[in-house]
Amino acid sequence: MSRKKKNRVYVGLDGLDIKVNTTKILEQNYYTFYNKNNDEIGHLQAVKDGYLLHLCLPRVLRNDNTIPFCKEDFKHIENVLACVQTQLESLFGNDIYETIVRTAEVNATAELSNVTKTAPMLKLLATILLTKGEKLFICATGEKTGKRYEAVKCLCSGQQIESIKTAQLSNSRVKLKLYDKSKEKNITDKGLLRIEFIYSSRGLKVARTGKTLAEFLKPDSILSLLSWYRKDYKELLIDCYWNNTDRYDLNDEYNVPVYEEMITIIYNDLVSHDGQPLSVALINKNLIEIDYELFKRACKRYYPKLNSAQKAWARVQKSGEIQVNIGVIDEFVSISKQIISG
Repeated sequence: MSRKKKNRVYVGLDGLDIKVNTTKILEQNYYTFYNKNNDEIGHLQAVKDGYLLHLCLPRVLRNDNTIPFCKEDFKHIENVLACVQTQLESLFGNDIYETIVRTAEVNATAELSNVTKTAPMLKLLATILLTKGEKLFICATGEKTGKRYEAVKCLCSGQQIESIKTAQLSNSRVKLKLYDKSKEKNITDKGLLRIEFIYSSRGLKVARTGKTLAEFLKPDSILSLLSWYRKDYKELLIDCYWNNTDRYDLNDEYNVPVYEEMITIIYNDLVSHDGQPLSVALINKNLIEIDYELFKRACKRYYPKLNSAQKAWARVQKSGEIQVNIGVIDEFVSISKQIISG
């Protein structure tokens, strides 16, 4: 038997917001920055007390940001800094007295085994964050038209989530954006999941990345930030998934890991509905469409014989009423292990 192919996961940086402190006033309020191939890498715009440069680090080296700025790119770090400084000097001359990194985007970009797994995996991540009591804003197809992002406290069945955002978390260090990168880039032959943490000035201070752009663009500074990303990923997503203590801090049957809580919810409905598999599946469509394995495990727990359980989940699968996704949770666990281990 051939071994299951491992998901390819990249962990690195994407965008930086850099405050340019200067006494000089430029002729225009907006300037575009370019790499050596004349591809756009960022833009400078006037703000209340100076100028703000948004820089996309991967684009300095590549024609897009599908792969973030990773450890393998450190050999180019001096050239990246020189590219930015040269363009700043051409605009401001010697009138810059500070370039301060205000925010930094750190992400894990994972290639999924199938493009259809991105939406259910985003739904799994949303479920985890809602369990933690975070306020979520989601963009999903199948909803009413209106604002691009809508605040949610629970998920609706039939939603195809494309993107999830949070406000700044209570630690004031980070906010999250999780989205379908393949859809953003119109890639149809593979699924790309991006899990992005946006670090505030406070978050960068805690990570000790330095204050200025020159201090930030050093291997030690970036490695420190990547280390914090892995710690935060583990705390915000994995610890909740495996060792959940729910937002109400109650010592009840749901004070269990998220995956176990989902199985228990389905199992309890099988009990209350006398084992009517299709009715229970439709009630819990939102959970079961994350990964069909959740329904299978609930059936195995409810039915005394494995053969009866198999007939139950086969009947639901054949009904066509439920979208069947297989292996989403296993893939999430595999990706998470790679992110945390580095």
